[in-house]
Amino acid sequence: MAGDRKAFAEETAALDGLLVKGRRLRARCEDAARRVVVQEIPSADGQVQVRFEDTGCDASVEQKDLAGLMPYEESQETVTGPMSAEEAACIRREVEELLAVGDAQAAAERCSWGMEQLGLGLEGEVQRKVLVLRGPQVWEGIALQAAEAGVSKVRFVRLLEGPNMQQKKKEPHKMNESQAVPKDKQLNSDQIWGAHLGKLGHEQLELQKSRARCWMALGAFQRGVFDCATAAAFCRLLAPPPPKRAPGFQMTIPLLVLSFSVVFARQFLLGAILAAAAFAVDHVAGRRAKAASANPALAEVLALRGRIKLRQGLQGLANAELRAAQDELGPLEPGSEVRRLQAELERAKKGSKEFRRAALAPKDTEKRTWRHDAADKVLAGTFLLAQEKDSIPNKSTFGDVLAEAEEDNQEKLQLGYMDYVGDGFHTM
Repeated sequence: MAGDRKAFAEETAALDGLLVKGRRLRARCEDAARRVVVQEIPSADGQVQVRFEDTGCDASVEQKDLAGLMPYEESQETVTGPMSAEEAACIRREVEELLAVGDAQAAAERCSWGMEQLGLGLEGEVQRKVLVLRGPQVWEGIALQAAEAGVSKVRFVRLLEGPNMQQKKKEPHKMNESQAVPKDKQLNSDQIWGAHLGKLGHEQLELQKSRARCWMALGAFQRGVFDCATAAAFCRLLAPPPPKRAPGFQMTIPLLVLSFSVVFARQFLLGAILAAAAFAVDHVAGRRAKAASANPALAEVLALRGRIKLRQGLQGLANAELRAAQDELGPLEPGSEVRRLQAELERAKKGSKEFRRAALAPKDTEKRTWRHDAADKVLAGTFLLAQEKDSIPNKSTFGDVLAEAEEDNQEKLQLGYMDYVGDGFHTM
């Protein structure tokens, strides 16, 4: 108890030195944290007059609800060139720290800063791997030349993410049709995003996922879905190629041939043992092959996208994302995002109010909160803004459509509505 009182006294003393007019601090508000600017020094009752940076509104908060900013938030950093994997990992840890204190806006800004630096470097004659935005699809490409006027020549390589991606994987003929590679094309720089491989690529993927979590916390669900689509493209870009040869070919077939030879020699018991061994080897090899072709990182991204869709009131689409994530996992154990989605879907089935409201209404009709203002102030980057520009809004709200639906047909309506507004089944 004495230790707690001492720690509280030290924290209060440290805060007193920060309570200066014009000082930027962080305040607890509505189970979140928001940055504020001190307007007046504390009054006798411990109230501090502040102005919220996200909305510009003045308010009175208790001194105990205030805290200083992180050191890296105070520094004026500028983008000077590509960063190393260690620097990217440091940015990711800082984002996780900001999310832990509840400041999703500051975390989103930190993510965007790191992602912008990772996406730099398209200058002059280049041969660089990039992600290319083509309508609702994200392609792997090679930047061949970057012009000064903001236009780059790009060679398309393969489709990484697009509407109905998971469904097309189960129907190869549709996948082949959708993957007809376009010809080289001159594209605006906002449709191109520099991509990295190896450890740096992993950190780039983690920053993309972290920003999607930030958008989810701020209620900017569509932005979260767009970032998940880009993260899914990164997962497929970083994934190793699947095994090309049937796993049982090397050992199962020879064992079966040997067992038949032994049976013909009337060694029935030995033949049965060899046949059983052949099938056991095939089973084990098959599981290993499925594990080798599994993409647990992609499963986590799909589950995160399902959690965002669940908060949009789209339980049917969230279930579809869970099934897609489980397909990507194969025999592997589910990760944290998959487990969270499973738990949230269970709560939604029990009627949790957290997931009842559909959040697909257009901006001019939905009730805006400080979270929306905070999300709008984040410099999201040209690639995400290009994704937003390509999405087609609809005057009808999902609530209007759902109100006329029969209860047993709601999932089909959810899927149909998402297709109608250009959202797609699995991707948007």
